[in-house]
Amino acid sequence: MDTASPTRRFNRKDFLAKLFEVFDNYGILIVGGFLLVFPFMFDTLNGSIIWLEDNDHEFYAEILSEIRGFVPSTPLMIQILIYSLFGMAFNILLGNTGMLSLGHCAFFGVGGYTVGLMHAWFKKGTPVPSWITDIFVIAPLEISLTACIIVSTIVAWGVGKLASSKRGVYFAMVTLSISMIFYYAAQTFDDLTGGTDGLGGIENMRLGSINLRVGIMNVNITYYFVYIFTAVFVLIIWQILRSPYGHVLRAVRENEDRARICGYDVAKVRLMAFTLSGAISGVAGALAIIYGETVPIENIHFITSGQIVIITLFGGAGTFMGPFVGSFIYWYMRQLMSVEFVKYLAIFQYWEAWVGGIFILIVLFVPNGILGSIRAYTLEYRAKRHLENLKESEGAPPSK
Repeated sequence: MDTASPTRRFNRKDFLAKLFEVFDNYGILIVGGFLLVFPFMFDTLNGSIIWLEDNDHEFYAEILSEIRGFVPSTPLMIQILIYSLFGMAFNILLGNTGMLSLGHCAFFGVGGYTVGLMHAWFKKGTPVPSWITDIFVIAPLEISLTACIIVSTIVAWGVGKLASSKRGVYFAMVTLSISMIFYYAAQTFDDLTGGTDGLGGIENMRLGSINLRVGIMNVNITYYFVYIFTAVFVLIIWQILRSPYGHVLRAVRENEDRARICGYDVAKVRLMAFTLSGAISGVAGALAIIYGETVPIENIHFITSGQIVIITLFGGAGTFMGPFVGSFIYWYMRQLMSVEFVKYLAIFQYWEAWVGGIFILIVLFVPNGILGSIRAYTLEYRAKRHLENLKESEGAPPSK
């Protein structure tokens, strides 16, 4: 018994280490496959509840209804997908380059306002010339999303030129200050942006090339539209981080002086990372307003930057799937507390305080985030096992 139990324990740990290695390498495919069929699963659950109610199986229908309250809805998964992309873009800086930006809400907001303004103004009855509206109506989303990528890239490059030469807290403060300029500009020019009320009047959310309507009235279609866009840009980020440039980013994060001695232009590397991160953040901001068909001014407020910092640290900065895990935890916990838990305890209506408390616990006890801590534990365990195997092969007793 005594000799068998350690063996079982080590085999279990070996299995868990192997399981996380598989998720680390193929997690993007596993999660992508699950998300691909999620709307069908959720619709099946809803359909089952309706069928049970129609056939007088009220007891079972009530049980499934309770279960459905703890299952993320399709609109919630759209939100999770959008902020997963936003978090992965932000993680290019924080996790891979070691740059903490507190102003990424600026790019998220710029992307949203670019698409929102084009759809609000490029239509009949506005001062825009008719030849522009005639071209825009042919492929509205294609044109506005292309413009979003271009504008977000230019803005990110400009902000990066000002901020990327700074280090540490000075870099964070510069990005925060610049983002607040964008916020107060959106608040001041209310005739254009809608001010504190946000930008409404958004119409024609349609892919003209295939005549497909997306938006708040087409949840499943919008889900797959967001899913495809997110998947494309996540694959781009994945390929970039696996490329030699991705290794250079991590070299700059670990030791700028050594990277500079190796011949890399550190300033250019940091600027390129900032521009790439800002451009993809703008795309996430555009996707956020396509479903809601409105641009809330909160998208360009500091609170959005705070959200993405929390989301990234929840999952684990520096891990590829960390922002997705963080986004799921953040939005799912928010939904549970404000909708389900509040039925039993009114104190859960203050979900911000609960999320803040969870964030404090993660920072104190799991500083690498959930996936980051699991990875660190797995690597430490595998290194220990490798050392023990070497000692056993040399005839030395294994360490206890």
